[in-house]
Amino acid sequence: MAKDQQGLTLAGSKASAKAFDRAVADYYALSGDPVGALKQALAIDPGFALGGVAIAGLFMIGGFRSDHPEVAAALRAAETAIAGASARERLHLAAVRAWAAGRASEATLAWEAILTDWPTDALALRFGQDAYFFLGQSLALRDSIARVLPAWDRDNPLTSFVLGAYAFGLEETGELGRAEDVGRDALTRNPRDAWAVNAMAHVFETANRQEEGVAFLKETRPDWSPAHFMVGHNGWHLALYLIEQGRTAAVLADYDRFVAPKLADDMTLDRIDAASLLWRLELAGVDVGDRWGSVAQAWMAHVDDHVLAFNDLHCAFAAARSQDPCDVERLRRSLDDFERHGVGHNRQVTADVGRVLIDGALAFAGGDFRGAVETILPARYEAFRIGGSHAQRDIVNLTLIAAAERSGQWRLARALLAERVAVRATALTKKQYEEVARRAAL
Repeated sequence: MAKDQQGLTLAGSKASAKAFDRAVADYYALSGDPVGALKQALAIDPGFALGGVAIAGLFMIGGFRSDHPEVAAALRAAETAIAGASARERLHLAAVRAWAAGRASEATLAWEAILTDWPTDALALRFGQDAYFFLGQSLALRDSIARVLPAWDRDNPLTSFVLGAYAFGLEETGELGRAEDVGRDALTRNPRDAWAVNAMAHVFETANRQEEGVAFLKETRPDWSPAHFMVGHNGWHLALYLIEQGRTAAVLADYDRFVAPKLADDMTLDRIDAASLLWRLELAGVDVGDRWGSVAQAWMAHVDDHVLAFNDLHCAFAAARSQDPCDVERLRRSLDDFERHGVGHNRQVTADVGRVLIDGALAFAGGDFRGAVETILPARYEAFRIGGSHAQRDIVNLTLIAAAERSGQWRLARALLAERVAVRATALTKKQYEEVARRAAL
């Protein structure tokens, strides 16, 4: 029986094991074509059980619905081959099946069961990390890596990526000093680790070190640019720093150069970043012109996906700014149908939290700022459930503050900005607080 790079047995040929190693390396590096490599190997070697499992998981992690033909075909291939596979590989199939069925907790427990006995299983570790990110489970992001890190040899070519993932988990749980140390260690070992770059970008964002963040991302851009699955998002972090510094003309220029062209790739993260940036720019008082048109068109092609409430929130931003007045109603009808007939974890999160935040965003976009406040305010501390990072979900807080200001609720705006200054004491935020406090005192 073949073995992968970590010395773990694989059902299939040695050539399939090599393709698997290449795909996992690409998955960690956020580059290359991991699905393509796996598909080629599976076409030649139907007994390659983890090939189908990994393809299905990668498609779903990338934003595909579980009933998409690509996912369904990959799962069928895995089920056909699984009889000749190991117990570990059967756990992998169980995890991906659970994820496809919306049983997120069951999926993560299966990946963790794999890692308990096989702590260097790279696919289980990365799938688990992505799952916890989608679930908004910051502690699990950190601890899942901590449990296995002692088993990873420092000379293993994937160890730098594991360190980069650990740095991100540390940042999301507020351990900024350790996150920066681990992130720099990862980048010393592998400067092209785009996820470690992302972790460092989050550190600078959370610590209000915008100027350092700008310098870091500009200096390292040649290293992270080849990571085509992540290049747009690291550029998004650069834009956040620039918005905070009031350099919005530079953000628009970068949007046109780097963000807008990526929409043609039809990748979920690129659509999220585009909608997030335009919405944030508008909150900052910037006229973004006709840029929403292509973003809305890209999102409305996925209006019925409902893979993650976080994604649907960004779809709502785009629908609300679409030139087609029917797009908001299309989204609402689709969400109604999903709440009535959908199943699984995301359906519950959508019903509990996601729909509330979406309704608040749509109220804001429609000029009902008081309604936006009334809708968002009670739900904002539950926003973590929709998934994403703290920096990404900050768009909820920014929208709430803007709604309070635009509805003339100056005392509420003052309170919200006082809270923000306490954790994000940038010059822009302090200036905004002083202006709102002046109005609240009138």
